Amino acid sequence: MGIRGVARRAATGLVAACAALAGCGGGGSAGDTGAAAELAGPGYRLSGTLSVPAGAAVDSDLNDVNQLGRTRNNDLATAQALGAPVLLVGSVNRPGTGPAGSNQADGDPTDAHVLDLQPGDLVELEFATGTATESADLDLYVASADGSLTGASDRSDTAYECVRITQTGRYYLRVEAFRRAAGYTLRAGPAATPTTGCTATTARTVFDPGELIAQIRSSNAATATVSAQALAQRAGVTPVAGASARGPQLLRLPDQAASRRSGLAVLAGDRVSEATRARILSEGTSADPLRDSIEARLETLRYAKALQATGAYDYVQPNVLLQPSATIGPFPPNDLHYGEQRRDHELITLPAAIQRIQALPMQPAQRPVIAVIDTGVMLDHPDLQPQLASPGRTFLTERLPGDRNLASGDDQRLAADHAVSHGTHVAGTAAAATYNGIGVAGVAPMARLLPLNVFGRQASAKTIDLLQAMLYAAGLDNSAGVLPARRADVINVSMGSPGACGVAFQDTVNRVRAAGTLVVAAAGSLADNPGGQPAEVQQPANCAGVIAVGAIDSDRQRSRYANSGAALTVAAPGGDLGTAGVASGLSEGIFSTLVNYSGDGLRIPGVGPLQGSSMAAPQVSGVLALMRYLNPDLSVDEIDTLFATGRLTDDLGATGHDSLFGHGLINALKAVDAALESATGTSSVANGAATLGLRPARLDLGSLRSAATIDLVVLSGKRSSVTATVTAVRSSHPALALHTGTADPSISLHRQVLDVDRRLLPADGSFSATVTLTLSTGAELTLPVTLDRPAGSASSGPGFGPVYVTLSDPDTGRVLHTVLVHASQGRYAWQFSGYRRSKVVVRAGADPNNDGVLCGPGKPCGTWVSGNLAPSHERAATLSVDQSGLDLSLSPVPWGP
Repeated sequence: MGIRGVARRAATGLVAACAALAGCGGGGSAGDTGAAAELAGPGYRLSGTLSVPAGAAVDSDLNDVNQLGRTRNNDLATAQALGAPVLLVGSVNRPGTGPAGSNQADGDPTDAHVLDLQPGDLVELEFATGTATESADLDLYVASADGSLTGASDRSDTAYECVRITQTGRYYLRVEAFRRAAGYTLRAGPAATPTTGCTATTARTVFDPGELIAQIRSSNAATATVSAQALAQRAGVTPVAGASARGPQLLRLPDQAASRRSGLAVLAGDRVSEATRARILSEGTSADPLRDSIEARLETLRYAKALQATGAYDYVQPNVLLQPSATIGPFPPNDLHYGEQRRDHELITLPAAIQRIQALPMQPAQRPVIAVIDTGVMLDHPDLQPQLASPGRTFLTERLPGDRNLASGDDQRLAADHAVSHGTHVAGTAAAATYNGIGVAGVAPMARLLPLNVFGRQASAKTIDLLQAMLYAAGLDNSAGVLPARRADVINVSMGSPGACGVAFQDTVNRVRAAGTLVVAAAGSLADNPGGQPAEVQQPANCAGVIAVGAIDSDRQRSRYANSGAALTVAAPGGDLGTAGVASGLSEGIFSTLVNYSGDGLRIPGVGPLQGSSMAAPQVSGVLALMRYLNPDLSVDEIDTLFATGRLTDDLGATGHDSLFGHGLINALKAVDAALESATGTSSVANGAATLGLRPARLDLGSLRSAATIDLVVLSGKRSSVTATVTAVRSSHPALALHTGTADPSISLHRQVLDVDRRLLPADGSFSATVTLTLSTGAELTLPVTLDRPAGSASSGPGFGPVYVTLSDPDTGRVLHTVLVHASQGRYAWQFSGYRRSKVVVRAGADPNNDGVLCGPGKPCGTWVSGNLAPSHERAATLSVDQSGLDLSLSPVPWGP
């Protein structure tokens, strides 16, 4: 019989008995009542050591009543410092739930830990769910110390939660008891196996703390809905007026942290004393605004899950903020010629497509409408004003009574807010007025524009505002209470947020598509990051039914900044400013309309270059508008099929659909021919000098990385004109060693590999140094390098907390003695004098949740063995003299039945 079966039966109740004994280490135990002694005299003296895996640690506030140096770690201000990698055992519980122990009455619903991690690391949480009637539910949240939420794993249908780490840095880990009590195992560090099944969302999602988006469940009985909403009201949640009951609505949480904690306790059904409630409400306050901001975001996520559990809503989710996907280019622009657009228009075969349309014997009467949901459009820009279907609208939810649903989609920014207008640039790319002798040409010159501003003067847009604008554009019920004169044929969304497609987005996309409106979204421009980490297609581009657009350069290669992934639909030119992103080495950008400002702050219409998937998306929107111009009845499903069969694209990369280019580069001529074929049922047949720099421009190695590569690259100009070579390299500190690496000629002129010997670093604090490359021209290029000291090791020292050594008679299976052992300087040493049998089985285990069971799932456990026996097999020692060296190796028992 294995450890778990024997120990669970034999050790039940021994932990509680040990707690009642002074020291639990001498002359007997409550477990030997009625056992006949085999030996006269003092008996045998037994001793040994307990070893633990590297990185072993224990939650600093266990439910185990025998824990020494107990310290609460219930919030970020009191987070327990850990080293990495770490294997930690702990326990959490809602007030009044779980076994009797240190935390049963008052509750220990949250454990907070802090440690340093690096890309590729995995944070994993496993726990016991308990019985069907008293099931436990634990959640895992990971937040970066810079204030952003890195990942959340809060499912209710699994006892395994996980988050992947993509950037080097310091992280807060939060283990939350959503329901009842459970012991848990927390692992953080490199994945134990390369095939681990971690599917949790791990991107750095940004959302407005204190706001949720919810859809009332229409299938609920009215009384059930009212009851659930009344509960939400008691929890301090306030619905914002103005949204249709059939659409997403905005919920506001209490502004004060104490009120939010009280509301969460109400939703959890906690029953605690007034004194305990007062203590709970006082926890979590700190003098650190950054930590308080993280706490507010975590509380928002917990509210979302708790409200979802009431059954009143189809979904409840945070109000995610979406960012424009472009990178700001040079300003002011110095060229207003179409020649700046010719290269990109020819890449997508636009000139031939327009010629095909112009050659038609009769032009269609109905102009397609492109809704540009963005930062707003300069309504009086001479290249845009003739294209407007209406002045548009602004959807801007503010922390003021009511919403700013203004009957104008104008760009509300001032010169002090932003130098250029993202939305104005996107609108002009798709459908600027053409053939008027000024400015630039739009991809779909016959299309009309519906500008919808969801940014105002803010740097981010809220999900709720984007959802309402999408509904408005598709002619569906929305928070403005009005509808456009005609629904849009295409919605362009050149913004997004990392993370999987949210339920609110998917629900809205489904409604919009059902109304007949196409949704085009930028895949994202986050791949050119300091860590070199790939970036997945962002939301809402990754939602089913959305045409996700990635970016390519003029060499038809994926742009260095372009997000990629299986959700990608198509690619289009995205521009490349100020880097050697293309073989020509030239600085390229997508030219379109912009907002300039005079010295006294007056708006001036202009044009100029930007880059990003934001600029690629409106080119695809323009091509789809051409198709709807030729065939207004072309359905969203037909267009999906045309993409899937390669009818609208030139294949790039791997044959067929791939994660770098989707179905390939959009081809306007193919799209026009496909639309004409669909409309008519017949097929149409188509007859010097360079600037050098270092990449990265600065290097932050955090507290873990010990190696990096440094490349000499062409920032601008022609690569062929470069004659300089690297003649010397040096670092400013002996901890930084350099050697020449193998460079990819298509990327780098010269590569240096940096190795860090952290043993030579200062004892504590941050550390700064420089790496300098000297060129044959005499010029020097310097790279700043920064490092951080690790956050520390487990506050309670290595080990698994209190451990109980049991001495059993192998003939009867009875536990005769129990020895309580605490770690001292990372070492467990145990002994017992007076064992009076001739044979013994020695086991050891921890009981973090104080349920009286040793060696249960997830609990550290070990059995004494000798020879080649595995630790899961029992081995009885035959005694003839005192024994020492009865050493045990402890490791958590695997989870499962």
